[in-house]
Amino acid sequence: MTNNASEKPAVAVLGALAYDRIATTQTPFEPNGPGLNCKVSATTEHLGGCGGNLAYHLSGLQQSTLLLSASGSDDIRYQAALQSYGADLCGLYRDTNASCATAYIITDPQGQQFTAFHSGPKVAPAVWVQHLESVGSKLIDCKLLLCAPFPPELMLGTMAFMREHNPSALVVWAPGQFTDQMDAGMLNACSSYADWLVVNEHEAEHIRAHAPEIFLSKTAIITNGAAAVQALLDDGNIRRYPVAKITPVVDPTGSGDAFTAGLVSQLIRDTTQPLTYLDAAIEAGTKLARQCLSHYGAQPSD
Repeated sequence: MTNNASEKPAVAVLGALAYDRIATTQTPFEPNGPGLNCKVSATTEHLGGCGGNLAYHLSGLQQSTLLLSASGSDDIRYQAALQSYGADLCGLYRDTNASCATAYIITDPQGQQFTAFHSGPKVAPAVWVQHLESVGSKLIDCKLLLCAPFPPELMLGTMAFMREHNPSALVVWAPGQFTDQMDAGMLNACSSYADWLVVNEHEAEHIRAHAPEIFLSKTAIITNGAAAVQALLDDGNIRRYPVAKITPVVDPTGSGDAFTAGLVSQLIRDTTQPLTYLDAAIEAGTKLARQCLSHYGAQPSD
């Protein structure tokens, strides 16, 4: 565990810390991704992973965060960056016998991305719950839990822990790349602890196919690249928010995390009536995503 004394964090962020290795290719992807031979540009390394990306963006929006994540022995550079963001690192589980997560990201000329991901330290669910108990006194002060992509059992355990120990907190679930690894049982189990769901269209399709009832019980935000953002409300109404065309797109890496951070920065203004700020939340999310599209990597290295 790493300690970092700071003001009481308002947002608990669950998500991975990763080193992103980013490259581009001039060859458009086939329907199932890159072909057997794919020539790429020289790779560049950036700080990434949804947990770190969200902490970075929320810091820029003047939101203090308690980061819940796992890291390895090679995390020194990342810890220094997180401390500069003002993130509280008491929730960082450090395994010195493992390495941090790593993502290998290739983008084609159409902006499609292929990602191969090494998830980093493996933490048993029971060990993770013990870790949460060690930072429980901080979690009970958080107004919102943002549950970003993390191994499904740990997402479930974290949301369940938050519901038990801080039932008034707003829980926003963004399962990301783990969505299509979950069956109906796991999707419904996780969803039962979430108030809001944030997914892209691909992830939404998986949920519709396996657990469509999830969309009937909570507010769901669905992004779809340059297409309109949809907000599915629990009363059955749907709001659509057009997205202005962005040119040029330098790199789409982390733009989904940027959107989610912008969204949460407004929802936290009133966690008992978050729909009051829905329009402002979508606007803040799309604005931050546009900024992210203008530079390489989710977290600029300047």
